[in-house]
Amino acid sequence: MTKLLIGSALLSSLLFAGGNVAPVTEIPVVEEPMVEDTSAWNFELSPYLSMSSISGTSAMGLAGASNIDVNFDQISDALEFGVAAHFEALHNSGWGLWLDYNYVSLGGSQSGPLGNSLSIDIKQSVFEGLGMYRQNLSNGTMDYTAGVRSWRMKITTDFLTQRKIDEDWVDFIVGARWTQNISENWKFMLRGDIGAGDSDFTATAAAGFRYDINEYLDLDIQYKALWVDYETGTPNRVGHFKYDTTTYGPIVGINFKF
Repeated sequence: MTKLLIGSALLSSLLFAGGNVAPVTEIPVVEEPMVEDTSAWNFELSPYLSMSSISGTSAMGLAGASNIDVNFDQISDALEFGVAAHFEALHNSGWGLWLDYNYVSLGGSQSGPLGNSLSIDIKQSVFEGLGMYRQNLSNGTMDYTAGVRSWRMKITTDFLTQRKIDEDWVDFIVGARWTQNISENWKFMLRGDIGAGDSDFTATAAAGFRYDINEYLDLDIQYKALWVDYETGTPNRVGHFKYDTTTYGPIVGINFKF
């Protein structure tokens, strides 16, 4: 009996005091590894329609400067071919690339006062290649841009004699674009740039709205004005060309995001 009591006391002390009994080992919990988003770039491609008018002055060769005042209806009547698109690539570091290309070919003819035919053919292209840095704001973004704007103008007129202008020039530009969220689907955008180089002056101002249709598609509506003041050669001499104009009007585009 005494031995039984002593054995029970020892067993109880081992169970309650911990003694030499090894603790129960917990079963380890295996956590799923975190899968990071490997997509470091976001891209946007926006074909757009520019419903522009042009006003200003122009001069070719021996002819003096003449006023330009061409509205969108006149441009659309003379339009032979046109293409316009905007592309952006943005890295998650905030750095990105901005490309914009607009090409238009216009042509037309009419009878002169002496029964001769007057014909004109104009081909104009404007290309922008910019670097971009995006700063995130509390309810929007600010994009800072810098790069080049390249122009190409080919003009052929045929009245009694044929005259040709084939000019290209490059300007360096800096600018910014502010985008503000105004609702779940709507954004307001305001942008501008300024520069010079081969031309004496060039600038852009634009404002508009973007509507998020879904995750991959936006509707982009803007009003844009583009200024340029370019001149080469000596006035009233062969080889002279002056193009001091403002191209302005609404722009409508479909923006694909991927």
